Amino acid sequence: MLYRLFLLLLTTAVGAPILANGGDASCPIIHITPQRLPDLNIPREGHAVFCAGGELVVAGGHTNGFVPTATAEYLRDGEWHQLPMTYTHDHGTALVLRSGQVLLAGGSKEEMGVGQTFGVEMYNPANHSFTGFGCLDQKRTLASAIELDSGRVLITGNWYADDVVEMFDGQKFFTLVKSVSVGRVVPYLFRTSQDDVLIVGDRDTRDHLADTIVVDRLYGEPFTVPLLQQWKPLTYNAPTTADAGFIGDETQGRYTYLMVVKNFERTREKPELKGQPAGQMAVVMVEDTVFTMLPTVCPIPMMSPLGSGPIIYDRGYIVADRQAKQAYLCGVDKDKRLYVVSIGYTKRPAPLTLYYTDPLPDCGFYVPVLTPQGNVAIIGGSSKTDYDSDNFTPTASAWLIPLGQQDDVISAANRWPVSLLWWLLAVAAVLMVGVWVIIHRRNTKAVHPAQQAECVDNREEPSEIEADNNRNEELLNHICQLIDEQQLFRNSELKVTDVAAAMGTNSRYVTDCIRACRGITFTQFVNEYRVGYVQQILRQHPDMKVFEAYTQAGFTSERSFFRIFKDVTGMTTTEWMSQFGQTGE
Repeated sequence: MLYRLFLLLLTTAVGAPILANGGDASCPIIHITPQRLPDLNIPREGHAVFCAGGELVVAGGHTNGFVPTATAEYLRDGEWHQLPMTYTHDHGTALVLRSGQVLLAGGSKEEMGVGQTFGVEMYNPANHSFTGFGCLDQKRTLASAIELDSGRVLITGNWYADDVVEMFDGQKFFTLVKSVSVGRVVPYLFRTSQDDVLIVGDRDTRDHLADTIVVDRLYGEPFTVPLLQQWKPLTYNAPTTADAGFIGDETQGRYTYLMVVKNFERTREKPELKGQPAGQMAVVMVEDTVFTMLPTVCPIPMMSPLGSGPIIYDRGYIVADRQAKQAYLCGVDKDKRLYVVSIGYTKRPAPLTLYYTDPLPDCGFYVPVLTPQGNVAIIGGSSKTDYDSDNFTPTASAWLIPLGQQDDVISAANRWPVSLLWWLLAVAAVLMVGVWVIIHRRNTKAVHPAQQAECVDNREEPSEIEADNNRNEELLNHICQLIDEQQLFRNSELKVTDVAAAMGTNSRYVTDCIRACRGITFTQFVNEYRVGYVQQILRQHPDMKVFEAYTQAGFTSERSFFRIFKDVTGMTTTEWMSQFGQTGE
């Protein structure tokens, strides 16, 4: 009651929307001043942008005239230093590995983005060198790559050529793994538990929109997600970082990603919509094989609050800062203002903040990269002043958006001096305290002490929270009974949707129940069963090899088994087996 009264008083006094649990209000809007970095040595488009060795690096791409360049640049001491590369990798693939080195592969073969290439090289940030060392199994451009827990690298996606899935062994060789149900251009890649990968995209290799979004897997059969038939994944014709939207924790076996989705047709399919609002954008959370909409306190802003028309996000993608627990989505308007939507993804509903800059005429709207300091850098890209990309006249400009800096705070309709805002807040707070005192005195006088004691006793009746806990415990018991009796965990491709279907319920209920009762994810829940099964059969069969035991239990790789076993038991397999006099080689 008092909370609502405070919101009412504050809203009346300030005249700005108050965000409260999904209320229909605009998100806070904050003016921010970007930092102009030194210009690149040459203008670039179609290049890779990444952080390696603590430095911003751009690699390959093409320059003026749509001419590929076999050069790279790294930023140090306020200056871009140019380096020679082995190949151009114009619209190629770049992946920062856990080793700190960067894998670069493929790209356009000729000027103007024609053809594909096989070339592969490695960038070593320690000595700023590029070394060509291998050849893709399939020549490709506009592909995506992701490193698995095993150290292997999955690569898929292509442009105007066949698409397949291939694997880099982490050392030298690239081999074909499997075909895909449909070819894709720069697809999203999402790691899951058990070293699996989901492959998602809304466009085929010739840039045609897919009527039905099909999700391919590294292991297992393709499947469809009803949510993605209405909300299409947003894809970009530019080299991206597959793990940029990762918000999970590998050490806990939690693989969670954020993905931008849209509920509209692309303007290129309908020229009459050019420069006009084209539907709403939102964010989907992907965890293992479960796709759910991320609830937000307000929709993602689609129109500039400054009267500059639509905000176009088509060349941006989500980058997540796991330390700050914020994810960022970048956009631009017709006046070349940059916008950054900050998403507090750990809260439900997630709060949004819209940052905007003054017009930046020579800024290129390109894919963003997160710096080690938690800022967003936008380097190179198209120099045109409308919403289109221009491959023939890229820019050399580089900008840093310091997201820790907050300048003028405005609402979508009003700009208020800070001193006046704080004065009104103080008045509202005094009024709230006064109302609370009056109500408290009335209640104290109206209730006899004996009645107060009776009220205290009545509070011991079961609350709604307790009822929810009871329902969760009952559902969890049914889940455990099902998994125990049918030993579902032994299926290495078990998904939460399988369990939900077997129980005739919704997959979200299953994951929410497990998280509420056990404080863990569905994947962790299943892994605990698998570890317990390994322990059981090794006790019953002391001579059995560990490999045979964990394979029977549903694990697919030795590395993930040993990591998960220690996470669950607190011991290595050797330490655990020594307690029972087993060798388990």
